[in-house]
Amino acid sequence: MRKDVTSLFETSSLPLAGAIICSGISLDSVVKNPDGKSVFIFDRSNNPGLDQVIQDFWKKSLRTEPNAFWEAIRFLKSRIYGG
Repeated sequence: MRKDVTSLFETSSLPLAGAIICSGISLDSVVKNPDGKSVFIFDRSNNPGLDQVIQDFWKKSLRTEPNAFWEAIRFLKSRIYGG
């Protein structure tokens, strides 16, 4: 079943993607663009709090545990470079 594009959130920001994962939201997929940049995709329809996490991140009011953030970054890098 194809997902509604409006329900997807895409970002190429590694720190934002890591913060989203630390907030308990699962990564839907990673797409590598022809220019080599990776785009992280999250599904809004399964995560009603996603937009609030994004807002809090950009307002610099989101707080997360440092080790959890580091693990999320390592996970994302493994998805980028490991397939």
